[in-house]
Amino acid sequence: MRKIFYYLSLTFIIISCDSKEELNSKSETLNNPTQTYIINGDIQYVSEITDGSKPTKPILIYDIPNEINKKEINETTTSKSSEQSVNINFGYPTGNSTNSGCTVKRYVGDYISYHDQGVFGPNPYPYPYPETTSYLVRGYGQPHLNPYYGSLVLISSNTLQTRNTRYGELNDNTPRGAAISIEYPFKANVSYQISIKATFHDNRRLIDKLYSDGYPVVYVQLKNDGIIEVERKRNETEDPCDRNGLNFIDGRFNPNINYTRSYTPESTVPELQKNMIFTFSPTEQKKALLISLHPALGSSGYNTQIPTNSYTMILPLITITEKPFDPSLNVDIDIRNYGGGGRR
Repeated sequence: MRKIFYYLSLTFIIISCDSKEELNSKSETLNNPTQTYIINGDIQYVSEITDGSKPTKPILIYDIPNEINKKEINETTTSKSSEQSVNINFGYPTGNSTNSGCTVKRYVGDYISYHDQGVFGPNPYPYPYPETTSYLVRGYGQPHLNPYYGSLVLISSNTLQTRNTRYGELNDNTPRGAAISIEYPFKANVSYQISIKATFHDNRRLIDKLYSDGYPVVYVQLKNDGIIEVERKRNETEDPCDRNGLNFIDGRFNPNINYTRSYTPESTVPELQKNMIFTFSPTEQKKALLISLHPALGSSGYNTQIPTNSYTMILPLITITEKPFDPSLNVDIDIRNYGGGGRR
């Protein structure tokens, strides 16, 4: 999990367009019309229509989890044990406003309303839900508590975007990602095991009956604060409440490998709950945990393949456990050759 070459080669295959091509781009084309589906009331999936039919109003789809799994999620509460473990439970119902600065559109039949219940944004909110601890939580890309899954959900997706340029059709990614940060006092010279319980649902398989191309990537970072920043990229939004365009969360490029870990599932069978385990040995105090979800991407260019994928990560529980300090988890970094990559 901490293979050095993996992080050093983290250039994630996104190639920027030449600015002259952008200026000479005639138009942006869509291959086919699209149909919007709403999963469990507030998770949006856009499907390309290929049978010649016309799009209609959003179609509601329900993906209700097994009641046994929901019971398992809600049996664990946020607490601190004698083993110096802290459980942060996101299995609470969406009862009260978070006042986090973001809302989510929820559908109930033909009725549409905007809710900030259980929606995390740039304004920090105390967790668990409702307010009982001082752990401050922020979100980016509309992570929220979904009432049907009874859990926190983060969504990532990618689709093909084609532009007509003077050189031909240029294929590019249309990525969407999400992130959540939790302020937590990580001490220096103490090792921490972070366990994240999650299930990955393939939205494309649910609706289009096709498996998504590739798997999402989960990044976990220890940071100096809970602020979630996005690298400035051309045509990239910096609105933390926006559903689309979020993929360049800080730390994914030139990350400090001693404070960054990643995980990619080998399969996304919904019945298989993943227990992702990440271990850190900070040599300096860190004050926040950042968890971000990113889609599989392709290289932009002419005649290149752009993967189509859409995943919901259902995240009910995070456990942070103190361990004896293990300096072997770290590697020496020459700060003179280190590129940075955002606030740490």
